[in-house]
Amino acid sequence: MVTYFPSVILERILVAIIILAVTYGIDFAFNRIVLKAIGGKSRHSAYEIGRIGSIVIWTGGILSVLPILGASDIVVAVVILLIGAFLIIVTKDFVSNWFSGQMIRTIAPFRVGDWIKTSGGQYGRVSRIEGLFTILVTQQNETVVIPNSKLTSDLIVDRTTSGSLKIPIDFEVNPQIEFGELTLGVTKIAKELSSYLSDAGSKKAEPEIYVLSTTPEYVKVRVLLKIDNVAKEEEVASEFRKRFALLGYEARTVSHSEEAGQEISGKQGIER
Repeated sequence: MVTYFPSVILERILVAIIILAVTYGIDFAFNRIVLKAIGGKSRHSAYEIGRIGSIVIWTGGILSVLPILGASDIVVAVVILLIGAFLIIVTKDFVSNWFSGQMIRTIAPFRVGDWIKTSGGQYGRVSRIEGLFTILVTQQNETVVIPNSKLTSDLIVDRTTSGSLKIPIDFEVNPQIEFGELTLGVTKIAKELSSYLSDAGSKKAEPEIYVLSTTPEYVKVRVLLKIDNVAKEEEVASEFRKRFALLGYEARTVSHSEEAGQEISGKQGIER
């Protein structure tokens, strides 16, 4: 057992205090530098980097003090293991979001100004892409902050093409209607709504028509319209549906009362 004289103990305590004071100074200077360098672009990122940096700086200071105060190698090793585990836990989300942010900026699956929809149901225009998160502004002018790691793991639908928003409108069309006739009708309605559409009067403004599925009763068709003002999305879709209904192309759905009437008439025919 090692016995220290009071003067030696005081000397060790004084050295430990000086080391901790220097650690505090380094931590303070580091946070000021980070805030000045990154805070202007993203205060949240600066805060996260400063927080993790502070943990690392104070870890080094404490590990430097322990041997001076007489801590054994076993105690120092245990402290290192505990601090290492703590660092892994507190930096997991930061590292994941930061790397995801770099991936989004490099690959650019979407850009600022695009309207995107996540598999989680968030839908809005990309306002900012930060190092740790991305900010969306919804149609209701609400701000949604999404961690970048979520955007790289979820299914993302980018509804913006060449600066325009594509509106999908689905119909169930009578199978007797020819595709050429359907195209003429849809194009006519698009011209009537040209004031709402992107690149009005050009080929880019022409609607896209896709056949999704077919059955003996109906053909499911999707029409894509390009608009610039997303606030008019529901209005344009509603107006298009009204005008399309007037063409008489949609498949007629048999009601339950009609089905019952058909069954009764069928039975009467059999009895006769």
